[in-house]
Amino acid sequence: MRNVTYILTGALLIIAVGGYLMPETSEPLPNRILMDNSAGRVVFDHKPHADKPGLDCRACHHDALADDQAGQPCRVCHGLEFDASFRGHSVTMDPATCATCHHMTLSHKKWGHSKHAVERNIPCVSCHHGPQIEDKPQNCANCHDRKADMGPILSLKNAVHKRCASCHEDAFAAGDMKSCAICHEAIPSSEAQNLGRTPKSALVPCATCHDAEPSRLVPGVMAAYHGLCLRCHETQGGPVDDCAQCHTK
Repeated sequence: MRNVTYILTGALLIIAVGGYLMPETSEPLPNRILMDNSAGRVVFDHKPHADKPGLDCRACHHDALADDQAGQPCRVCHGLEFDASFRGHSVTMDPATCATCHHMTLSHKKWGHSKHAVERNIPCVSCHHGPQIEDKPQNCANCHDRKADMGPILSLKNAVHKRCASCHEDAFAAGDMKSCAICHEAIPSSEAQNLGRTPKSALVPCATCHDAEPSRLVPGVMAAYHGLCLRCHETQGGPVDDCAQCHTK
C-alpha cells in the first residue's frame, strides 16, 4: 500500500512540474469584435486588420511593447473620468507605458539659499514670513501642505511659486517647461524608471504642467476611435462620410 502511495505521489509531482514548465498558450486573436454604442453597433473585422501586411498592432494598441502583443483595451485610457475611480488604472497597465501620459518628473535643483541671502543680501522676510507668523525662518513644508490649499494657507507648490514669481516675473511669464527648468530638473518618466525609481515617484500630476483638465488632454473613446479609424481609412481607401458605413442599427 505504501508503494502505491509513493507511485501516485511521484506521478502527481511529475504532472504538476510538467504543467508548470510547459509554455503558456496564448489566447487566439478574435476574428470580429462587436462594439455596442448609442450611435449603433459596430462590427469590427479584427482579423483582416491584424493580418494586413505592414500594419503594426501598435498602430491601434499604443501601449503594446511588441507587435505581437495586444496591449490594453482602448477604454482603459480613453473615455474615463479622471476621478477617484481612475486612480487604479496603473494597476492594470505595464509600468513601461506610464510615460505615454506622464511625460516627466520634476526634481529640485539647488536653488541657492546662500546666494540669495548672503551674496545678494536679500532680507529673509522676502521669502519667509515675518515674526507675526513665525518666530524664526523655518521650512515652508512645516505649515504648507504639499498637495492642497488649506483656506488662506496655500499649498507648498503655490506658496513657493508665488514667492519666487514676486522676483522672477519673467521666468514665470513664459509659462513653459523652459521656465520650470530654471528651478527644476526635468527628467523623462521613462528615464526615471530606468534609474530605478518606482512609477509613482517617477510621475507628476498632469496639472503640474498643463492648465487644461486631464479629460481634455486625452481623447474620449469616440474621438479616439474616430480619429484613428477615419484617418487610416481616408488614407487607405477614400473618405468615410457616412456613419452607416461602420454603424448598424
